[in-house]
Amino acid sequence: MNINYSQFYSGTVNIPSYGNGAYKKDTLVKYKFNTRDGQGNKVMDKMSREETLQAMKDIRAQYGDAVLVEFSGDGMAALVESKKSGMALGDQEAMEAKNVAFQKEIKQVDITLKGLPEYSGMYGPDKAVASALENCSKEEQEFVYGIIRQNFLLGNSGSMTEEERQANISLGMKKAEYAAGNFIPKGSREAFLEAMESIAKLASAGKADSNGNMGYGVAKGSYLGHGSALVQTTDVIDLMQAMDKKAYAEYQQIRNSDDGWLNSVKYVANWYADAGNKYPSMVDDYEKQSKEYIRENVTGRKLDTTFAGLKTESKAAFLESLRAFQSRNPAFLTSVINRELASGFWV
Repeated sequence: MNINYSQFYSGTVNIPSYGNGAYKKDTLVKYKFNTRDGQGNKVMDKMSREETLQAMKDIRAQYGDAVLVEFSGDGMAALVESKKSGMALGDQEAMEAKNVAFQKEIKQVDITLKGLPEYSGMYGPDKAVASALENCSKEEQEFVYGIIRQNFLLGNSGSMTEEERQANISLGMKKAEYAAGNFIPKGSREAFLEAMESIAKLASAGKADSNGNMGYGVAKGSYLGHGSALVQTTDVIDLMQAMDKKAYAEYQQIRNSDDGWLNSVKYVANWYADAGNKYPSMVDDYEKQSKEYIRENVTGRKLDTTFAGLKTESKAAFLESLRAFQSRNPAFLTSVINRELASGFWV
């Protein structure tokens, strides 16, 4: 079972220097488990030592060796107290002094999901992309995951017409072609482009509701590990929403009640165990729905070619051809193109 901890994510931080060799870290990801929100409303109970350790284990498993994960918040008080009770006063002071020194080294970059992977929910393409990026620089990885996030799988397309959304996907594919030709390892290029095209087709088939919120018809991508070691798991909340809407409604009520997050986690765990006994093929049927959707709506789909003429042999050539496109089409996809032209990646 994989619990969604994204609501406790509080920022990504660049670390100039921490550790050496194989143990060197270049990124700090922060999670904060508070029992009350900014208005003082209760959102969760304090966690037991066992619950805290499990949460830490689950979250750390999502990141690679170059990432340090920081946990804080009053919800984790049980673990903090248990550590302090077994630590001598001198050790506590040394630990606190070390932490102060470490915090001074940290440089805040952003508090967004920019540096984190973005997955489509199709395991084959997601793993192919992750594997191709495994030895690329952080900037290059962010560029590719930014394509998926900003050009392909938008959360909301309310600011675009459908023509513009499809053209944005076309722009993303040209950026993927640039990546393949300029920094993706030669042995991975073909698989990378095929994977990006599959994700682009999934995006192209997506539908927006009346508020512009996008749906892509497949189970959410939920994984452990990274790169070529990426392992698929089941997103239990998405599974519940798709396969047991009554239970999902009850979960939502519990999640929004005064008992907060912790009781909703316990509810999900109990539901998953009980549903697995009563409905052994539930996960298989859930995944089958996605496969059928992909076969019927994604495979064989033709992509928009609005940006087919962009040049991808170099950064300068890409920018020059994109500016030329904008001069010919000054009122089309203006904000997206301006954002691209202003991107620090192309400098």
